[in-house]
Amino acid sequence: MEARIKDGIYYEDGVPKHRGIVKIDGDIYYAGHDGVLAVGYKVVHSSMTNELVRHGTYKFADDGKLIKDSYIAPKRSKSSKKKKKDKKKKQKITFGILIAAAAVAVVAVITLGMIEAFRSGVEGADTKPDMAVVLPAFDEDVYLCTKPMERYYKGEYSFTEAVNSELGAYAPFTFEYKIPDGVTATLELDGQTYELDPSSSVLKVDNLMTGETYPYKVTITDNEETDVRKGFFTTADTNRFIYLPGVQNTRDIGGYVTVSGKRVREGLLIRGTEIDGLVESKYFLTDKSAAEPFGFRCDLDLREAMLFTGSYKSRLGDNVNHKFYTSPSYGAIFSKEYQNALREIFRDFSDPDNYPMYLHCTYGADRTGTVVFLLQGVLGVSEEDMRFEYSLTAFMSSGYKDASNLNGIYGGFEGTNGDTIQDKIVNYRVGEVGVTNEQIESIRTIFLED
Repeated sequence: MEARIKDGIYYEDGVPKHRGIVKIDGDIYYAGHDGVLAVGYKVVHSSMTNELVRHGTYKFADDGKLIKDSYIAPKRSKSSKKKKKDKKKKQKITFGILIAAAAVAVVAVITLGMIEAFRSGVEGADTKPDMAVVLPAFDEDVYLCTKPMERYYKGEYSFTEAVNSELGAYAPFTFEYKIPDGVTATLELDGQTYELDPSSSVLKVDNLMTGETYPYKVTITDNEETDVRKGFFTTADTNRFIYLPGVQNTRDIGGYVTVSGKRVREGLLIRGTEIDGLVESKYFLTDKSAAEPFGFRCDLDLREAMLFTGSYKSRLGDNVNHKFYTSPSYGAIFSKEYQNALREIFRDFSDPDNYPMYLHCTYGADRTGTVVFLLQGVLGVSEEDMRFEYSLTAFMSSGYKDASNLNGIYGGFEGTNGDTIQDKIVNYRVGEVGVTNEQIESIRTIFLED
């Protein structure tokens, strides 16, 4: 491949190319749309660094060459997720002090044999000293993800290390307990009642929300005597990974906080692979009842229309509205032939009757990743979080972890008005595709909460 620069344009084999940061003859340049070199100050996004420079702002001379020592680090406000976590931690500490004070009073009236059973996180129990039942102590936030991802969120692992662990991202909530033989017990949690099996020691519960405090109640019966114990735990404010049997790459796009400080609601839109095995037989929802708690109303399908030659009903349920489009991915979103599909997709995003929604293509990666990237841009999610959401598909296929596939989108937006990628997405949707301002506002009303 021959690369050269002529008259402020970067060429590969005689063709102008958009390649982000490039290096020729020892000099650094920024090659933008149609190969035009950047001059003056320019924000270089992570996907455009090509590992030659860091993400940030640089100044380029009139001939396009990078000016040495012009680097300006990106300004990053404190993560809104972290703010929320800090607030919850303060609340939790305050609540913990109150619980601790109550525990001191309780210790004076319960027997020594019950101290092991009366653990932190359990409140107001009417205890019976002959019931040697041990319940879990939730001294820290509960992470609904695998250990490598937990270590990533805690800053102990890099994202690449978490992905390379090959353990995935999702993990259920686990309730660990000890119950003697002959004793029966039930756990009431999140509107459901579960039997606690004395022959086991762990109960697993799928798909709880993240960043929420859950109260629970355990009712224990022994020789017609009843003991009720109440407690609580808080789930860590992380991404919400989803379990649906037979389906992969599933997660909630909610939980992110926008640059304006609003939070994207969880439980509205779940993304993932196909659920019927039409293209890949391995992606098949094996237990339809597992999808019922989500209450899906719409199966928004981005696969090709040619798949649906006859009567088709969503595997999510006969009453779920199935909508399909031949949707584009990456740079193809700028093609005229796909504008009608994009317009219809965002029209359906703006209809509150379509939620909760399951959004997918075949792999839940390229077309789904592109549409979610555009949707999050409309919602005002930070660019860093938009790219991170996309990169989470790396748990299915590692080729997504650096989000470089999004280069085609960035390149197409080079000539679009707007100071940020979010502005460019909105302006393109409205100006070129024909999405209305009313639909944009409806989407924001549906998804965003203070």
